[in-house]
Amino acid sequence: PQEEPGQSKVGLEMKTETKGLFPTAVSKEHLRERSLRQIFGSSQTLRDLKDPGGVKSPTVIVQNRIQEHCQRGKAFFSQGEWEKAVICYSKAINLNPQQVEFYVQKAEAFLQLCDFQSAVLNLRKAYSLSSAKEEYVERMAFILYLQGQCLFDQEVYGDALESFTRASELQPDNSVYRRRSISCLAALNRYHDCFLLVNEQLDQDSKNPDLYILRAKLHDHFSRATLCYQDIQEAIALEPQHKEAQAQMQKLLKRAQKAKNQATNKALKGNLKDALLKITFAIENSPFDAGYFIFRGTLHRRLKDFNSAVDDYIKAMELCEEGAVAMEAQRQLLLTYNDFAVHCYTQGFFEEAVLLLNKALKGEKKEKGLYVNRGDCLFRLGELTFALADYQQALELNPMDFSLRRRVGMLLDELGLQEHKQRKYQRAVYCFSGAIESNPRLPHYYLHRAKSRLFLQDVMSAKEDVIITLLLDPENNAVLPVVTSLFPGQPIQDIISSKIAEVAKTILERKLQACPYSISPDKLKWPPGALEDEPKEPGAQSEEPKKALQDSENVIRPCAMEHELYKQIAISRRPVSKGSEAVLEEKR
Repeated sequence: PQEEPGQSKVGLEMKTETKGLFPTAVSKEHLRERSLRQIFGSSQTLRDLKDPGGVKSPTVIVQNRIQEHCQRGKAFFSQGEWEKAVICYSKAINLNPQQVEFYVQKAEAFLQLCDFQSAVLNLRKAYSLSSAKEEYVERMAFILYLQGQCLFDQEVYGDALESFTRASELQPDNSVYRRRSISCLAALNRYHDCFLLVNEQLDQDSKNPDLYILRAKLHDHFSRATLCYQDIQEAIALEPQHKEAQAQMQKLLKRAQKAKNQATNKALKGNLKDALLKITFAIENSPFDAGYFIFRGTLHRRLKDFNSAVDDYIKAMELCEEGAVAMEAQRQLLLTYNDFAVHCYTQGFFEEAVLLLNKALKGEKKEKGLYVNRGDCLFRLGELTFALADYQQALELNPMDFSLRRRVGMLLDELGLQEHKQRKYQRAVYCFSGAIESNPRLPHYYLHRAKSRLFLQDVMSAKEDVIITLLLDPENNAVLPVVTSLFPGQPIQDIISSKIAEVAKTILERKLQACPYSISPDKLKWPPGALEDEPKEPGAQSEEPKKALQDSENVIRPCAMEHELYKQIAISRRPVSKGSEAVLEEKR
């Protein structure tokens, strides 16, 4: 029993000695293996490193990872796998959020995915980080433009307008973006805003024919055809072969011609006001056609709107200074002045009528009707000498016009009576003789001259005039007092059969032979057509309505007919009561 404890002690001592002071008495290889197992676990990948002290720093590792993501992103981008490219660039941005290139590449990937908003956001981030900002602004504007175009194609015009507007704000000088905004406004029926924007564009680029065409279409929409025509003309001037401009011009010209044809038909039917509206519409669509202004001037003249007619004819003359159209405009202008004068004459405005006829005669000095009308106006104003000068001027232009000769005779007779009242008998005889030369068939001309010759003691000539008066009008009672004075106690039959009567008959025959028209006295009653150059033949056929209308518009209308002038003379020769005569004397 004592040996067993001893043996136990010896065993204990051996164990103590084994552990001793350094209980880790293990080989170095075993210790290194245990350390690597604690660090790397069961992985053998990193255990093969010969020099653990040469491992790269975390920064280098991060850069490598960034480069790896970037390269993978580019690879996916080139392969068209845009979503994977976005993921790679997003990882790279997470590792380095200050790298501008990553935002740019990510924006391009979003652009390929048509995610325009995300693309713009990434470019905006790149813009904020980079010093070279211009290229990013340009790219953002272009992406917004693409977004707007896609929305426009989808007919989402409001959102498209917003995109184009933002693009224009980024690049105000880019006209393409503004034009797309204009298209959106037009699609939204916001034509007024569209028009303002086009005007702004034209202020910046006045040499662009497309802008003029666009504004012309807007003018056409607002029914401003004249302004539309002018803009199209500007576009053609800038680019003569511009197809759309030529097409728009032809459209306006066809519209104008159609309206003119409608105006002609309405005028022939007598619907002048509607015809005026149609030709005005034609002028708006073709404002440089002189023929349209002439036609409208004619309608104004027929409606007695003479001022407007004059304006139209003057405009036609400005548009066409030479050729047949210019001559027609000049002719219609003087006809309008004449018609205006006739209108003033009928209203009693004789002085105004004279002024208008003066204007007409400045343009045409060989139109006898104008001189006749001015003579009539001067006659009503009491300017007999000037009236006579106009009648004589008209007679020089057409010496065989018997209506003018009758007018001259009438006026000379009136002047002779005035000279006779003033006891200027010699001048009175001269006037009466001129009246007889102009119209030898009126008996009272001879009677008036006979009275003046009596005061000049030219008894023989007075007797001849009295006998001629009796030959022309045997029933004239006004001649009897003079007959009694010159042939006291002699019956009229004896006077007519006397020798002096033979001389008087010879004188009368000579004067009648010198008369341009050998017509009997009973036809001298001043018919309504007395101012016509030649009498119409009884069997003349009427003209077609259209031609008759044109001819009637080209005739110099008379201010007064002959019988009206004779009536006026008769009124002026009525005996005046003593009371009225005293009042007139006071006024004088």
